[in-house]
Amino acid sequence: MIFEFVIVYQHEEVTSIQEVLTERISRVLIDNLNEFDFDALWRTVQINYERRLTLANGEATPAVQRVVLGFTLDLPDETASARTVIDEFADALRAAPIEHVVKFEDPLLRQELAQYAEEIFVLEMKLRRVLSVIYLHAYQDEPYNLLRDEVMKPMNPATEDHMHKVAENEFFFLTFSQYVNLNKRPEVTKLPTLVELIRDKETYEALRAELDRLPVQDEDDAVFVAGLKERMEAIEAMRNCVAHNRRPSRRTISNYVTARPELNRALDDFLNRWALAWEYEMGRLEMLWDSEARKAVEKAMEDADWDEEAGTITINDHDEPRMSRTFTTRDELTEFLCDLANSAFYAYVPYDEGDAAFHCDADSVVDEVLSDYEDGLNSLFEDGDEEDEDEDE
Repeated sequence: MIFEFVIVYQHEEVTSIQEVLTERISRVLIDNLNEFDFDALWRTVQINYERRLTLANGEATPAVQRVVLGFTLDLPDETASARTVIDEFADALRAAPIEHVVKFEDPLLRQELAQYAEEIFVLEMKLRRVLSVIYLHAYQDEPYNLLRDEVMKPMNPATEDHMHKVAENEFFFLTFSQYVNLNKRPEVTKLPTLVELIRDKETYEALRAELDRLPVQDEDDAVFVAGLKERMEAIEAMRNCVAHNRRPSRRTISNYVTARPELNRALDDFLNRWALAWEYEMGRLEMLWDSEARKAVEKAMEDADWDEEAGTITINDHDEPRMSRTFTTRDELTEFLCDLANSAFYAYVPYDEGDAAFHCDADSVVDEVLSDYEDGLNSLFEDGDEEDEDEDE
C-alpha cells in the first residue's frame, strides 16, 4: 500500500530526517502489533524530493532552515490495523523537527470513497427515477423540458438531441444541492409578463391561482419533493467528499449513515405505491410484498440442486457461492425458506413509524411453493428418515 506525504520540517545537519520518519513509523507499527525487521522498515520510507530555502541576496544559508519534503510510505498489504497505523503515524509526525503534515495518496481512503460512491450512485439513480415519474406525470408534453417552470435549472444543460441519444433527462444534470430546491417557480418580476398574465385571466382569483401554481400540483408528489431537503443535505456532504477525494469527518459519516437508509426507504415507498397500482390493474390479487416473498422462495427452489443419492438439497446463492446451503431434512429446508420469504417480504412492505404495516405468513408462502415439489421432497427425504430410524434401533 502506497501512501504519499508532504511535510515541512526544520532541517539540521546533525539530524537525519530519514531516521526520524523510520523511527516514528516503527513505533506506530509495533504499537499496533506489527513486527518488521529494521531493513524492511528502512525501505518503507522513501524520500522523493525536498525544496530547501535559498537566499536571493547571497547570504549564507542558515544552519537550521525550513524544508518542504515529499516522501512515500510503502506498507505491506498484510499490515494489521492499517487505518489506525496511518492515522497514528500522521499524529506522530506532528512533532519537532516536523512542523506541518499533509497526506495525499491513500489507498484506504480510495477504497472507502469507492464504497460511498457506489452507494450514492444507486441512490441518485433511484432519486432521478422517482423525480422523473413525478414530473412526467405533471407535464404531459416536452419530456426533455420538464424543468421549464422551475427556478432551478441545470448548471450545464444538455441539448434535447444529446439527452435523447443517451436516454437521459434534465435530472441527470442537477446536483444534490439543486434537488432540494425543486418545485419552485420564479417570481414574476417583469411587467410585460405580468400584463400578459392579467390579460389571459378573467378573474383576480384565476390570476392569483396562476401566480401561486407550483410546477408539481399533485399534493402527495409535492409533499414528497418538499421532504427531500432534510435528508439530502447529509447525502450531499458525503457526495462532496467523494467528488473531491477527501476524507469525510466522523459527523459527515454519521449523518450519511443515518440519512441514506431513510431516503432509500422513502424512494422505495414512493415507487412501491405505483407498483401496487400496476399489479391491481393487471388483475393480480397479491400485494407487492406478498409477491416478492413468493418469488424469493420460488427462485430458490428453481435453482436448487437435488442429490438423491446423498438425500440432500442445496439452495444456491449465485452471487455469493459460499453462502449456498445444503439441507438433509425437510424441516431445515422449510425453516430456511421461511427466513428467505420474511427477508423479501419486509424489504418491500410499507412501514408506519418504523413498524411494518403488514406481517408475513411465511409458513403459508413456503407450503404453497413446496406443494409443487411434494413428490420429489418425499422421495428425497424419506430415505434419509428411514436411515435415521434404523440407526435409532
